[in-house]
Amino acid sequence: MNAKERVETVLNLGIPDRVPVFAQIGDHAGIIAGLTYDVMYHDAKKAARAHLDALERYGYDVVSIQVEPSWPVAQACGAEVTYPPDKCPWITKSPVVDEDTLNALSVPDFSATPGTAVMIEGTRLLAESADVRVAAFMTGPLTFSLQLMEYTTFIKASIKNRNFIKKLIGRSVEIIYAYGKALREAGASIFVICEHDVQMFSPTDFKELSLDFMPPLLDLYPHTMLHLCGKVTPHLEANITTLQNLDGLNMVNVGPHVNLAALKEALAGKIGVVGNIDHLTFLPHVTPDEVKEAARRAIEVGKPGGGYMLAPGCEITADTPPENVKALVDAAIAYGVY
Repeated sequence: MNAKERVETVLNLGIPDRVPVFAQIGDHAGIIAGLTYDVMYHDAKKAARAHLDALERYGYDVVSIQVEPSWPVAQACGAEVTYPPDKCPWITKSPVVDEDTLNALSVPDFSATPGTAVMIEGTRLLAESADVRVAAFMTGPLTFSLQLMEYTTFIKASIKNRNFIKKLIGRSVEIIYAYGKALREAGASIFVICEHDVQMFSPTDFKELSLDFMPPLLDLYPHTMLHLCGKVTPHLEANITTLQNLDGLNMVNVGPHVNLAALKEALAGKIGVVGNIDHLTFLPHVTPDEVKEAARRAIEVGKPGGGYMLAPGCEITADTPPENVKALVDAAIAYGVY
């Protein structure tokens, strides 16, 4: 199988020739190419070239122009965003503060905002040149809403004014859908919905403020993956049935705080699993042999029966040694053959 066929098979919960690697390479590709962080959001050609070079260097199975693209989307919606050369961007001012600003919020013209225009054009360039599937990453209903409204204000309103928060999340879904559609039209074929912040909320909130808003987003792409960060085992356990009943959700990506074997058993072959190598305290700091051994153990758990991709728990950090990224891919080749 080639990489496209391998990933297609796993997304459909089948058994490929070997376990694919979903490397989640974002800013790392630019850093190893000698670019600064800000260039990855401001120059589509340089960003795409960096990703194509990283893809050739490492040999993983899915590529994306950016793993954390939501800052430009928030900026298109009126947020103020800082793009420093030496670190990831951050939002300095959120656009939604009250009912009036929410009512004024509409789906923006993504082509008119430099950041989102770069993400769309970069995706198009990757789709034209890469010999692997191209993924579109975007924050999910809850996490993107937290980028449109300051955290403290949002959390207080989620307790005192639930209807307002649900209205905000509904508007977020409209924007996420439109942005995801633009990336799909540019050539992406996998939609990765990133709910980084559900661990800040209860399992009930996860359902009411995220999963219940998912269905429109799951009809947009042939295949969709839900990415969850952090200590989300209670959230998964409480909502397994809900997840299984989300038509169009193919895989769940989790980090090292989630027991991969237990999750795979709970999902009962209805949804695939992706993960779960520690990308923060492990990958940047250990030897390639240690990476291969950790990957071997993850493959041993995830591989049986198919429907599994080897992956870090989230985006591989820019300071991760290139030899450790290569070791992750080498482990799939060495241990992931069916």
